[in-house]
Amino acid sequence: MSKLLVYTIDDDKDFNMVLKMSLRDYSVELKTHTNPQDFTESVKNQMPDLCILDLNLEKDGEGFQLLKAMRNVLGQRLPIFVMSKRGSRDDVFRAMEAGANDFIPKPLDDKYLLLKLKEFMSDCKRIRELDHSYSKISETDKAGFVNIDFKVIRVGMDIFEIESDVFLTKEMTLNLKGEVIKDIFNEDQFTFKVIDSWQTSDTLFRATLEREFTPEQLFSLRRWLVSNGEVEN
Repeated sequence: MSKLLVYTIDDDKDFNMVLKMSLRDYSVELKTHTNPQDFTESVKNQMPDLCILDLNLEKDGEGFQLLKAMRNVLGQRLPIFVMSKRGSRDDVFRAMEAGANDFIPKPLDDKYLLLKLKEFMSDCKRIRELDHSYSKISETDKAGFVNIDFKVIRVGMDIFEIESDVFLTKEMTLNLKGEVIKDIFNEDQFTFKVIDSWQTSDTLFRATLEREFTPEQLFSLRRWLVSNGEVEN
């Protein structure tokens, strides 16, 4: 099955990673860019099936300018979606007037994006059925917690680092469960906030977590670290 070739431009690297994760289990080959120069060079080297532009790049309105420039050079033969937090009626109208084929609001709703792709592209077989459950990043309760499979990489009094196959954005709240959590804190689950995240391979990502511990939790953490030789008694 041939893949749908999609180029995107967004100066938010975390958002680009989330977009990749959203589409990784579908027949979409996604190439992300963070600046107009690299983006236009990619388009020149190989014409994609679809482009997705962020309207609000480093310079206010630069996305609009890029959209107009692409239409002037390429005409209407390349489908272009715009994606932005700027979702007012005037912004949507301005984007459509500049030549956008559709508007995708932020924050990203992956299923909405996939439905738009399926709706727009005539060869719908190039995208897998949309009822496929692609991601472990999903809200599991009204508090906004998420559950993921993870491996603990480092534990200290001031650091908690995990590895998983899911990219975790900063400020995300995680509800972690597992033997290590139970062993350290004697609790079935524990809540953390992501303060940093990065990619370590094509399929693995790491994240540094934090939370405010109670004195009892700090005592449990230190006792676990001592018993595992991580700190001296």
